[in-house]
Amino acid sequence: MQDSQASVRKRLDYYYRAVNAVILNRQNPTTGLIPASVAVTTHGDYRDAWVRDNVYSIMAVFGLALAYRRIDDDEGRAYELEHAVVKLMRGLLFCMMRQSHKVEQFKKTQNLGDCLHAKYNTATGDTVVGDSEWGHLQIDATSIFLLALAQMTASGLLIVYTTDEVDFIQNLVFYIERAYRTPDYGIWERGNKTNHGEPELNSSSIGMAVAALQAINGINLFGSRGGPSSVIHVLPDEITRNYTTLHSALPRESNSKEIDAALLSVIGFPAFAISDAKLVKRTRDEIIEKLGGKYGCKRFLRDGHQAVVEDTSRLHYDPQELKIFEGIECEWPLFFTYFILDGLFSENERQVEEYRAKLEPLIIDSATLVDFGQFIADSISENESGRIPRTPTSIGFSTPASISEGKLPEHIPLIPELYYVPEHLVEAEKENNHTQARVANDNLPLVWANSLHTLGNLIYENLLSVAEIDPLGRRFNARKTHRNDTVVQVVLLAEDANLQSMLNMYGLETQTMDQVHPITVSHPHGLKEVYTALGRNAKLGLSGRPNRPVGSLGTSRLYRVQGHLYAFTPHFMDNEEFYLTSDNDYLISIFEQELAFVRQYWEYPGRPTMVVLLTHAMLGGLARSRTFNSQTEPETQRLTTWRKSALGSNSHKDNKRNLLNFFMKLRSGVCNNVRIRLGRLSEMINTSCIESLDFLVTKNDIDWLGILRGAADRRKGRSARKLGLNEKQTQAGTPGASGSRTPGNHRWSMRRHSSSVGPPLASLVTPGVHSEVDSDNYFGSRGRSTSDAAVSPRATAPGAMDPYAQKQHKKDQVKTFKLRDHEEPSIGRKANGTGLNAGILTPDLANLEISETPKDDTSLDNAVFPPGAEDDVDGGSPDGNMENLGLTLGDPSSVEEAQNMLSISVNLYDQVDLLQYLLSCHGPDYLVSNLDATVQTLLEEVYFKSLQLKLWSIVRQTAGLLGKVVNSLTINITDLVIRQKQLTIGSGPTEHFITRPLGPEVLSRMIYDGNFDDVREGPVVQEVLIYLGSFIRADPGMFEGIMRLRTHHLIIALREEISRLNSCDETEAVEHLMQLSPFELKSLLGTVLSGPTLSANATNTLLRNQSISYTTLSELSENNVLANITSSGSSVSPSAVPIPNMGQGSNTVTIKVQSGGYHSGSFSKISINESTMSVSSRGINMVVIDPLQGVVIESVSFDTHISEDESDDLARLVDWLQPGMIVICSVKDDCYEHLTTAARLALKQLGSEQLADLKYRDSWCMIGEKGAEPGTAIEAHKAFMDGPTPVIQKTIDLNLYRAKADVQESFPSRSAIAAFVPNSSGRWLRRRKNDGALNRVPDKFYPRVWRILSRSAGFRIGSQVLPRDPIISEKTPEEFNFALAIENFLGVIPDPAERQIAVETLMVIAKIEDRHPGMEVQPEMIDLSLVMREAMSKFWTKWVVNGPGGRGQSVPGSGAGSSGIGGRGGGAVSAKADAALEQVGFEHHEGLARGMFYDLPQEGKEGTFAYLGRAALKLLPYSIDLE
Repeated sequence: MQDSQASVRKRLDYYYRAVNAVILNRQNPTTGLIPASVAVTTHGDYRDAWVRDNVYSIMAVFGLALAYRRIDDDEGRAYELEHAVVKLMRGLLFCMMRQSHKVEQFKKTQNLGDCLHAKYNTATGDTVVGDSEWGHLQIDATSIFLLALAQMTASGLLIVYTTDEVDFIQNLVFYIERAYRTPDYGIWERGNKTNHGEPELNSSSIGMAVAALQAINGINLFGSRGGPSSVIHVLPDEITRNYTTLHSALPRESNSKEIDAALLSVIGFPAFAISDAKLVKRTRDEIIEKLGGKYGCKRFLRDGHQAVVEDTSRLHYDPQELKIFEGIECEWPLFFTYFILDGLFSENERQVEEYRAKLEPLIIDSATLVDFGQFIADSISENESGRIPRTPTSIGFSTPASISEGKLPEHIPLIPELYYVPEHLVEAEKENNHTQARVANDNLPLVWANSLHTLGNLIYENLLSVAEIDPLGRRFNARKTHRNDTVVQVVLLAEDANLQSMLNMYGLETQTMDQVHPITVSHPHGLKEVYTALGRNAKLGLSGRPNRPVGSLGTSRLYRVQGHLYAFTPHFMDNEEFYLTSDNDYLISIFEQELAFVRQYWEYPGRPTMVVLLTHAMLGGLARSRTFNSQTEPETQRLTTWRKSALGSNSHKDNKRNLLNFFMKLRSGVCNNVRIRLGRLSEMINTSCIESLDFLVTKNDIDWLGILRGAADRRKGRSARKLGLNEKQTQAGTPGASGSRTPGNHRWSMRRHSSSVGPPLASLVTPGVHSEVDSDNYFGSRGRSTSDAAVSPRATAPGAMDPYAQKQHKKDQVKTFKLRDHEEPSIGRKANGTGLNAGILTPDLANLEISETPKDDTSLDNAVFPPGAEDDVDGGSPDGNMENLGLTLGDPSSVEEAQNMLSISVNLYDQVDLLQYLLSCHGPDYLVSNLDATVQTLLEEVYFKSLQLKLWSIVRQTAGLLGKVVNSLTINITDLVIRQKQLTIGSGPTEHFITRPLGPEVLSRMIYDGNFDDVREGPVVQEVLIYLGSFIRADPGMFEGIMRLRTHHLIIALREEISRLNSCDETEAVEHLMQLSPFELKSLLGTVLSGPTLSANATNTLLRNQSISYTTLSELSENNVLANITSSGSSVSPSAVPIPNMGQGSNTVTIKVQSGGYHSGSFSKISINESTMSVSSRGINMVVIDPLQGVVIESVSFDTHISEDESDDLARLVDWLQPGMIVICSVKDDCYEHLTTAARLALKQLGSEQLADLKYRDSWCMIGEKGAEPGTAIEAHKAFMDGPTPVIQKTIDLNLYRAKADVQESFPSRSAIAAFVPNSSGRWLRRRKNDGALNRVPDKFYPRVWRILSRSAGFRIGSQVLPRDPIISEKTPEEFNFALAIENFLGVIPDPAERQIAVETLMVIAKIEDRHPGMEVQPEMIDLSLVMREAMSKFWTKWVVNGPGGRGQSVPGSGAGSSGIGGRGGGAVSAKADAALEQVGFEHHEGLARGMFYDLPQEGKEGTFAYLGRAALKLLPYSIDLE
């Protein structure tokens, strides 16, 4: 044992001497700082103290101190070494605290000139270069300091002495916590690799920030003796945001560096920032593959630093210059020490031995240097004439000297900074990489590398354990293999006892604020405000945490202050968040995503607890029963199209019921695979995560108790404002309840005409105006008349009460509405032939026309509301004598008439148009005298009312006119940009590119500075950006292959999707789009994003009018992007499926159906070809087959037992169906209770006759057909006590249906050609349009394009050219900047589908070279447009010119006996045939040919790849190497 201890002591003493000689001898006795190296070379003075290098240099000393702790008699060396560490860390802290003003300023600006300096004078701690003379912003340097501080404090070292220092450290946390959005100069101090002073988002900086934030969170800097005021706090959402950014970026380092060896410090020691083992391995392997060498690793590709061909007269590089460094980049032995440490921490002995063996020959023995000892001494002093460049010399290259005079007494390994390729070997190394000998540079040793090497040796020799050097257990972060399966606790609170009683009636248990006492539930603003006191220090001029919202992870913790508990509601449910959360369905989707987010990223003790406050505004009025006057004439007019209703403007009617169902569903314990525990708050305390806020006790400059307990009271001032608006944040409160939506057809101008039809005529009286339930209207008063006075939305209605206030004085709540109430049209005149009647018209407004052009200009191009709006209605105003009035935006000649109209208008659509006109003439502060209110105030009133009525088009129009910008827009844009997604706003010359996070002021200018012809597009653009941010957080895989997101193109894609679904033109589609609720718009965007799934259907057709609709956790994309709720209403499948068990060539379908009512087994069985359909819910279960397409297009259940709304939806579905479609119906339990006359009439259209005999809980099933006569359907009916129906069966021959519908059009129309030309019925065209709008590209697209471009002279599309150089000379294959260059080039193609064909063309060229290595494109220009046109021409010639209608078979529609042109029968070609042949030529039908070509699948003999490949081989200048 003594021998063992002696040997340990001997080795420790050896390392003590080595550390003293290489590191501590250079530590300045005054400041404690250490120079980065001993060398002053032509590349720089290394004797300054870099923050990063100092921390790494002292790690060996720290490790040795811990090793000395193990032995009994350490002669005080452990104490000595520990305090050398403390001295250095405090020296760095001292340097940074002298720049506390910069920390304060940087928190606000993130400006390059406001950051901490990266290096200091070793002797004085002063700054050594100016703010703008160096790349000082290096987030990783500050982060590694905080990480080391946390580890050292956890090991028992006391580094921080005062609360002032604690506050400064806390502000350093705020300094780095936004690393995910702060471009910096990175570990190599150069930003972009060209070193032009352009900072970048660097993964190595973000990764080190992640590690520092995770490590220092909860650390008491005073150690075991400290109290609450010395604890460092990091909000969990800030850690998560940095982590997700890092996770999405790896293995890429930055835009200009596709990989960097510095990432070794992120995936391994000291950061261990990544918990995904696969990503760690992928990053490590890529570093080894691309950067590894015999002498170390390159820092990054094309790194010219200290290469012999580098021009040292300048710091920057020219773009075309970088190519010369390829293959001869310097290799750094430093990175081998990281591999060794990584192996030691991960217990990978093989890796440790491999890299120790590789490092051994690179180490220089100090005994071989003639003057190293003297050099050490000289390096820490200055000559009288200043600093003189000196470097140690080796024996082989030494000047004559006495070796015994200068060399160290023993052998100490020294690691050079780097190894470079000598000038005479450069060409040979370029020819064959890693074959030539390299030479070490003058910077010897690199103390950073020596320190890590010593630390690795201590662990390798078992003198130190990894647990001692990593007391916080960072190493275990990289070993996680299990998926996070946290249980999320949810507490439901009711706004008051009335709402609690109503919810209890539905079986949903809640608590009121009084019942959770003594726990205080407060608004998240309160938590945000008290956290501003964290780190506040007047002496240092530090203001504390910036006033930023606290995210879902932060509000999912309980907080304790002096023994009292506080809970906070989640920020995303704040009803001041723009207009989006006014839509309950959108709120549900956000709630589901937040639950998944919290589950995935929860890494804290205890369970997350979400406290949700339910209000009357969300759920009020649910008890009101709706009636349906089924015998009236309007009943038949309710049967609007199923699809239009589903996608259009009627889905909000079940808004509250859906929200209630969602919370009811939480009782099951699972929501979208997230485990949920629903219960009382008092029951959750023991299992919750509780965070201490006791640091507030010492903060005397803030009334923290008043903030925590009075957050709601301070909001009373905002809630009492007119209309409940928060002008400061340009956001509106959304109290009150939602009523039925006004039909889109109540718009009298063409601009508002929408073929989307609203709620039934029997329910056209808006609940928000004439409701009998106080809580369900926006006036908050019963019996509201049409007078001008009104009660504030938060006045007397329970639903309008402030969620956190107990009571408010009534006198403070009464406000006045100036405009008249919105009234629904009565039955009278028809509008637009839609079946809806338009009745009540505002006087003079029936003929209102508003345009942007003078009255004598009839151009429709510039009209906001095109002329001719009066044609939309039959007749004029009630008096019938009013003249047409034309209002031109900006022309004040009709202001008086407009004011008069506004004062008598009872229609919100007209009111907002008139206000837009007044706004254009006189601005927002113009006083409308007869209403005694400004235009701004009236617009806010219209905005508020339209929110309550869910008139989304008006909401968006007023939001645009008011210039509203949602607060979370910046966050969502940041989430997209930090994941390397470029964004654009606007189009054409006014298109703005967003490549970095921006503030709300800049975004507001981008959105509203005249970019849009339609004022509604500004709010829609914000919605799109918010939804994109939501999607990328929930499922980044949706954005695979997408680099640039152009909002204008996305809106066009949405318009195209609506146009396809509803078979309407572009104008109508835009109106449909504007009428969509936020949830419907988000769902539609999710469908567009799910590009690869749009063509994945096994059938060769795209079905008519597929819609977005409610389904139980329905998948609107292959990645489960949207999980909608199960309403007690219908659940509709989101897409069609092939008929099951259809064999090849089979055309027969066998259907079997059986029904069992409540007393007869309560079941429903529908089978098709012996395959049971998965639709069996209470009510009428329905399956619809399209015999022409051969697919099942609907599987849906209508619970007509519980709701008349279900009957309405059933009627809409039947109305939407095309004649001849087969409908299978089967009842389970009961369908009679609320089966309306409308639904009965609809079922009779399917051929039912026995439906008239149906009673309560009877059994009934049917196989019918749309358009069949009553009595022709196959039916079975049994009374409720007579048992189930017999099984009915029918076999259908699909060919008979197809023959019946086979009416071909004359050639060469699209539909006629589609009969014989290969196509996918629009499915691939749809996918290409969407993918083109999203700029989606295949995997490994950009590296393959780089290879093609490197071998050619460039690319051409039309007149646009992308030359080979300097693109190839500057950028590497997987560099992000190269991808951006290609995106800019492809962006010149206006048609999204054509852009995708160009992408496919490049992929085809790459595949040709992959499969035939001997074939390469010669260095000439590649004309992509020419290749694409040739491919289309070949396709058209084969299938049209030489096919039917050409030289092939008979032209469709020309008669069975007509001869083909040039057939086998021979004979002369007639003149008529020549004319026909000329008629079908490609040149005459190029537009049609393009459309047909774009609809071809990619693969297969008749796919686009095949035609593009043949065209490329024909046109491109290939050279063939036969060897």
